Amino acid sequence: MKKLLLLLCLFVVYGMSAQTETITIDWSFGSNSDVTPETASTNADRTIEVGDTVIWDFYSTGTHTVTSKPGSAETWDSGLISSGTGVTYSRTFNTIGVNDYECTPHPGNMYGTITVVAEGSLSVPDLQKNSNFDISPNPSRDRLNIKLQAYTDELKIEVFDVLGKRVYTGVLNQLNSTVNVSSWNSGIYLVRVSNEKAIETKRFIKQ
Repeated sequence: MKKLLLLLCLFVVYGMSAQTETITIDWSFGSNSDVTPETASTNADRTIEVGDTVIWDFYSTGTHTVTSKPGSAETWDSGLISSGTGVTYSRTFNTIGVNDYECTPHPGNMYGTITVVAEGSLSVPDLQKNSNFDISPNPSRDRLNIKLQAYTDELKIEVFDVLGKRVYTGVLNQLNSTVNVSSWNSGIYLVRVSNEKAIETKRFIKQ
């Protein structure tokens, strides 16, 4: 009985920690990586965790596809889908890596990138508002500027690539700091700032 109770507890704990998310992208003419702001529903770039599901909502007009480009971590092709109310295509991502994709009839107008990181990389509580940080320029070729909104105690900074490998670690002990990124490979990175109470993670693009 004790062993059974222990197993049940472990399953409950695992179920609570292994939460997945569903992300929706509005998919039509003009949905691509260049849409601003990045939080717009038609911006076709997303950073997600392993096990998360992306839904493309064919909300407007036209016939489109959602098709992975060569070199993507995962391979898929929705086939031609006619847009309409409630018409969607979805995919659950299970492989860490970068997935460039496009609409094959309109590749110059409809394209994006799904970046998949290790489970738990994004599912973290935010720092309190008086400890939030900003990064600039983003994208950047040679430097990463970190600006703290306020400074009360020393913060730890870690940077991870999309495979979850830590490429940089340091401390922030002033409002403005700069990291030299000129030797980093081009790609998407996660910048994590933390203290003993909370963690905040932001995306950074190295050109």
